[in-house]
Amino acid sequence: MTANSTSANSATPSGAKADLQGLELAEHHFGPLLHPTLAIQRAWTNYSTDRLQTTQKYRTVVSVSGKNSEEDSEEDEYDDYSDKAWLLNSIKACVPQIEEEMDLEEDTLLKCITILCNDTVLDDDDSRSTDHIVRIYSPTAPMCIDVHFQSHYRSRGSEVEWFYSIGYKIQRRLPATAGNVLLVKKDLCIVPPEVHTRNGWQTLCWGYYYDSDGNYGKSWRCVELGKVELHEEAVLDVHEALFGDLEKPAESDSEAVLAHQRSLVRGIRLLLAAVGIPYKVACTDDESDEESHGPILEGISGGWVGRGIRNACGLLLTRDAEEERKGASERQEEVKGEDDDDDDDDDEHYRSGDGDSDYGF
Repeated sequence: MTANSTSANSATPSGAKADLQGLELAEHHFGPLLHPTLAIQRAWTNYSTDRLQTTQKYRTVVSVSGKNSEEDSEEDEYDDYSDKAWLLNSIKACVPQIEEEMDLEEDTLLKCITILCNDTVLDDDDSRSTDHIVRIYSPTAPMCIDVHFQSHYRSRGSEVEWFYSIGYKIQRRLPATAGNVLLVKKDLCIVPPEVHTRNGWQTLCWGYYYDSDGNYGKSWRCVELGKVELHEEAVLDVHEALFGDLEKPAESDSEAVLAHQRSLVRGIRLLLAAVGIPYKVACTDDESDEESHGPILEGISGGWVGRGIRNACGLLLTRDAEEERKGASERQEEVKGEDDDDDDDDDEHYRSGDGDSDYGF
C-alpha cells in the first residue's frame, strides 16, 4: 500500500491501527520501503507523522485523492501548461529515469517527493526564474532531504542575466509535525553563491555571469563564475540518507568500484531531478555528460558541473583534465574581452562549450 493511497485517510498515525508504531506504521502508510534501516521506534513514528501531515499540507508529485486542504484543492486545478505545472511536469520526466536505472517499481521515488514551494516564471516553455523547495522523504531511513533551487535567466539586448544556486539540507531527526516552508526559507541567504551556507544547508553547485566592474551594456562580456561545492563525505551522507549505507568495495574489484561510484552519482542526480533538472553524469569514458532541455547549470562552458559531481564521487575520466583546461582558457578569453566583436544575441552562444569542475573563471 502506497503513501498516496493511505495518507488521505488521516494526517496522524491514529488513522492506522492503534497498535502500529515505528517501522510497522511507516510500512503501513508508505510501504514497501527499500531495505529499511534499523532505527528507534520513535524515529519511524515521527517520520510517518511528519510525512503524512506534510503531504496533506503541500502538494505531492504523485497525486493524492481526497485532500482536505483548500489550498491543495485550488492548486490541483491549475492548467497543465501553467507556470506552476512546469516543476511538476519536469520532476515527473526526470525521476522515473532514475527509477528505471535502479530497477524500481513505478513511482517508488516519485511518491517520496513533496513540493513545499513552487514559484516559477516561464518564458515560452523555458523557465525564466525559479524558487523551488521540495522535500524528498527517504524510502529507506526515517529521514528526509530538503532541496532548494533558485535561478534566473533572461536576455536583455547584448546582455544575459543568469544566476542560480542549488542546495540541500538533510533532516536526520524529524519532528512529529508537518513541515513548514516558512521555517525552511528562514535558513536561507539571499544572493548566490551564499544562499545555502548556514543552518545545516549544503551547496550542491552555483553559477552566474559576472556583472560588476563595468561589465554591462554593449561592453558586456560573458564572464562565468561557478562551482560545484560537493566533496566525498557530502555525497556519502546523501546516499546514506536516501538509500542507506554504501559499503566501500575493494580497490582491486574494478566493477564493484564503478558500481559504487555510480550509486553515489545517482544520489546527487536524484537531488537535481527532484527540482526538475535532468542531468546525466558520465561515469566511463564512452559516456557523455548530458544537460538536457531545462534550467541552465552551465553558461559559456559546459561540462564543469558533471566533472565536479564525478570528482566528489571519486571518478576521473581520461578527458576531464583536458576539458577543464580548455574551459578555463575559454573563460579567460571572455575576461580579456577578446570575443567582444561578436554581439550575436543567440542564447546558444551562452549554453555551449567546455568548462571547469571547480571555479568558472
